[in-house]
Amino acid sequence: MTKKKYKILKQIIDGRTSKKNIFEEEQLMVAAVSILIEKDNPNYPIYMIKRADEGKHALEWAFPGGKMETTDLNLKHTATRETNEEIGADIKDFEIWGELDPVMTVGTGWAIQPFVGEINHDPMLLKNDDEVEEIVKIPLFDLIDDSNKRFVSFIRDDVRVDSKAFAFEDKLIWGASARMIIQISDLIENKVKNG
Repeated sequence: MTKKKYKILKQIIDGRTSKKNIFEEEQLMVAAVSILIEKDNPNYPIYMIKRADEGKHALEWAFPGGKMETTDLNLKHTATRETNEEIGADIKDFEIWGELDPVMTVGTGWAIQPFVGEINHDPMLLKNDDEVEEIVKIPLFDLIDDSNKRFVSFIRDDVRVDSKAFAFEDKLIWGASARMIIQISDLIENKVKNG
């Protein structure tokens, strides 16, 4: 069943572009991330990073990516450049299929464009110690199983923040990253239900 879900996801995302223009959000900083699924691995893991212990998103689980630079050609270029910088993945080792819809962070002013694709099985990676504490592989279809869905609440700057989340082993994925995973889960679920 996981191979079938992988093929469904690839079919849905391949060539997909978002109808939402991230650049319309004038007050937000713009970033892009890569959600890479390891092909030729029966668990179809996604690569996630634990951010380094600095900044507002310190020690959060996220996808490799970062801020758009003026030298970037487009957001896809941002995602691939940042993926190379953060985890050392060579552009020859991965392929971007298409886009999810942009996700806004709560309270920190970022608009993030997620890209989904595949990465070769067990590529050579090199962690950027300044930006990344840990690189992990999490089986995508296990992660989106109902048994791993959670809900978290916390206070940030005297404001209560509620977020859907995913738990896998000792990892809690919430916020923008969780909303990206929810998009993937919803796309697969809708395709399976409606054909």
